[in-house]
This record gives sequence, structure tokens and C-alpha cells, in this order.
Amino acid sequence: MKKLLSLSILASTLLFGAQEYTQFLNSAVKDAYDIHNYSRNNLEKISQSDSELALYSKRLEAYEKKIATFLENQPKESFASKEDAQKALDELENLSSKSVVLAKTVAYLASHQADNTNESYNNTIQTTSKTILRLSDDIGVMADRILLMAKEIGLMADKIVKTQEIQSKNLNATQKLAQYAMTLTNGQTTQTQQHIQNNMHSGMSNMNLNNMNMGTTQMQMPQATQPSQQVAIPMH
Repeated sequence: MKKLLSLSILASTLLFGAQEYTQFLNSAVKDAYDIHNYSRNNLEKISQSDSELALYSKRLEAYEKKIATFLENQPKESFASKEDAQKALDELENLSSKSVVLAKTVAYLASHQADNTNESYNNTIQTTSKTILRLSDDIGVMADRILLMAKEIGLMADKIVKTQEIQSKNLNATQKLAQYAMTLTNGQTTQTQQHIQNNMHSGMSNMNLNNMNMGTTQMQMPQATQPSQQVAIPMH
């Protein structure tokens, strides 16, 4: 009797765990939609303000942490039916595609930021890009588990292969977009530093020229030079 009860409890636990995967995937897809809608509605502010970008970055970080925590705490089990496995694979494909959309937003922010964006903004883009990379790894781990569970329960091989191909393409696209954003911010930081150095050299040359011209018949007092204001390039 105790043995039967234990088996019953174990079966219930496995069933509940498998259902949790589908429920969690559905919740994660909705979260991704919310984050994307937030960025779309606030894109101009995020692209021009380090504080706004930091808020968006925190949303992404919390989202990634939620998925990572689920993976750490969720035991391995099998789906109760092929229908449950089918639903999980469908949700997995949705989640995988949404990760690409989030990565596109980060790449867009990196490629359309103003030339005079400060170093803090670039650093935040770097941090956000790393979060996207961790997110793609998390989804990759989850995909491996779900595909294995679906295979064990005997789901049609064609569906498993299709989902695997979709996840592989999305994983590759997400990683490339995140790396692209990181490369852009690195390049723009270097470009900004070179621009500052060029301005300094130009300023020194002008000072030397002014000193040479002070030997003329009528000397003029130099006016205080006001720092030129940089104008942010508008987003397209």
C-alpha cells in the first residue's frame, strides 16, 4: 500500500512538473511581449537617456533571471501526453522567436544612438547585450530539456526536428545581434575617444597659431572660448 502511494505521489509530481513547463513557457512569452511593447512605446526616450536605458536593461535582467531560476529549480521529468508535449514545443518556438525580437531592439539601440552618447550609455548597452546572451543560453538549455522530454514520450520526429531547427536558427540570430550591439558600442567608444583627441590636437594647433600672430602691430585680447555643444543625431 505504501509502495503504491509513493508511486502515486511520484507520478503526480512528474505530471505537475511537466505541466509547469507549459505554463511557465506561456508566462515567459507574455513577459517577452510586455518587454517588447514597453521598448516600442518608449524607444525614443530609451535611445537618448542613460537612465531610461537602465530601466529597460533592468526589465530584461529580471526576465532572464526568472527563466534561469526556473531552470535551476525545475527537476527533469516527462510529459504526461503527446498533446502536452506538442503544446510545450509550440510555446518554445514562440519564446525562441521573441528572444530574437528582444535582441533586435538592443542592436537597434546600439546602432542608432547619438554620436555624443556618453560612456555610461555604452556600458549599459554592453550590459544589456550580455543579458541577451545569457537569455539565449537559458532558452537553449530549456529547449534541450523539452526536446528530450518530447522525444522520450514518442512525439512525432518531424515536429521535434522542426522545433530544433527553429530554435537553432533563433539562437544563432540572437547571439549575432547581441555581439553586433557589443561591437558597435566598442567602436563608438573608440571613435568618441579619437574625436576628443583630435579636438585637443586641433585646439593646441590653433593656440600656437594665435601665439605667432601676437607679434602684429595691433594685438587683440583673445576671447574666452566657449565649449562647443554637441548635437545628438536624431533617430531614423
